[in-house]
Amino acid sequence: MGYREPPIPMRVRRASYRAAVAAVMAALAIAISALRLEFPFYPLVFLKFDLAEIPSVLAFALVGARWSYLCALSHFAGLLARGSDPLGASMKLVAVISMLAGLQIARHRWKLAILSAMVTRSFAMSVANLAVLGFLFPSWLDFAWKLLTSVGMPVRSREDALLATLALTAVYNCLHVLLSVIPAAAIAKEVERRIGVARAAAKSE
Repeated sequence: MGYREPPIPMRVRRASYRAAVAAVMAALAIAISALRLEFPFYPLVFLKFDLAEIPSVLAFALVGARWSYLCALSHFAGLLARGSDPLGASMKLVAVISMLAGLQIARHRWKLAILSAMVTRSFAMSVANLAVLGFLFPSWLDFAWKLLTSVGMPVRSREDALLATLALTAVYNCLHVLLSVIPAAAIAKEVERRIGVARAAAKSE
């Protein structure tokens, strides 16, 4: 009688599948970052809409929150390994993690999840930007002030500039949630449909 390997437990197979999906999504995020598939938000052109966030949300939709956080952390590590600015990479990580946390609050209810993600991401990034512009690098606020006045915004003091920058940053983050979540949700829906079709075909054979 020949030796037969014991079957792999379903729990182990599921964990392996989820880890593989998270790894692929992280690699995709790093590749998108390398290709610089991004475009600026006006008038604060230092804020960029970054398509590299989509893979983390796709990992969330396909394999769950825990693996999407791992994907985001792997993307962060990849950015640092490529020599990205540590502060910029850290701000990106905070943005993505806070967005994923908002999605997790209302999981399986995409409309409510998007709203929740907007709130958590906007709040987290408002706090982060307040720390950066108000305390760590106040000179950066002068640059934001110049950008705001260049488009005719009535900014007459540093306090006005800070409030206007935080308000526009919140708008940017809400829009970025839409950019990141809607394509990921559509892709995940199509993937699940194709998997369902494949399973149905396998059962009919």
